[in-house]
Amino acid sequence: MTRLSRRIACAILASPFSIAPAFADTTLQYQVAGEKAPQSLFVKDGQVLIKSAGGDGELDILFNRSRNAAFLIDHRKQAYMPVTEQRVAELVSQVQDVQPLLRGLGEQLKKVSPEQRAKWSDILGGVDLDRITAKSEDSRPIVLAQVGTAKTQGGYACSKVELRQGGDKKGDICLASAETLKLPAGDYETLRAMLLFSSRIAEKAKGVAARYVDLGPLPTVNLTDYPGIPVELHDASSQQAATLTLSRVNSDVFPPGVMAIPEGYAAKKLKFW
Repeated sequence: MTRLSRRIACAILASPFSIAPAFADTTLQYQVAGEKAPQSLFVKDGQVLIKSAGGDGELDILFNRSRNAAFLIDHRKQAYMPVTEQRVAELVSQVQDVQPLLRGLGEQLKKVSPEQRAKWSDILGGVDLDRITAKSEDSRPIVLAQVGTAKTQGGYACSKVELRQGGDKKGDICLASAETLKLPAGDYETLRAMLLFSSRIAEKAKGVAARYVDLGPLPTVNLTDYPGIPVELHDASSQQAATLTLSRVNSDVFPPGVMAIPEGYAAKKLKFW
């Protein structure tokens, strides 16, 4: 369940689209560089479903706007784990307490065979020692700045925003309005809610803990002051650098039951390992 993908994305619809329904069945497809299959996001009735998150065909993420929570759905284990801001804060506190011990153990275990490392990982309850011993990422905040004028990407007019960390450029995002993408108001606001939820989760899960909480293919930067949905992204702000482009938006009707946790799946508590 720790093998999650890469990161996810507000404004009110302008008058020409004010007659659009508040909610519909909306699909957005992003083409991620280096991956054959596109990353699909399905939006309906205040929820967003990310299928095959991170290219894992057995892992989905379901965001529920009204509950301010996401659910990691593991089809291999027929189980799901709720992700809330409170739970992530609790886990971060636990990781900070044991991280020095685990890092020291992990460094020692680098000297043994892969088979022995795997056994120790199992003994410790599935701890990913490579993650624990990995070099910490830059903890400086990522600052956003509007740059240049509007451009067109994939047929969508968008506004470019740069990601900067200290004096270094870490990427850029081009954001398109709901009007440009022809998104119903409710679906647009749901995507926006998921984007802000994901950025708050990332803020709580700083340091090594951030490696274990990742809720989608878009960067978890705070876009509060920058309305719009990403149509193009270049992100080099972490080890999970990504380049992706919005390739398709449509309003296909979803089959009944798609936007739900499968019946019979067991609830499990979120944990980092």
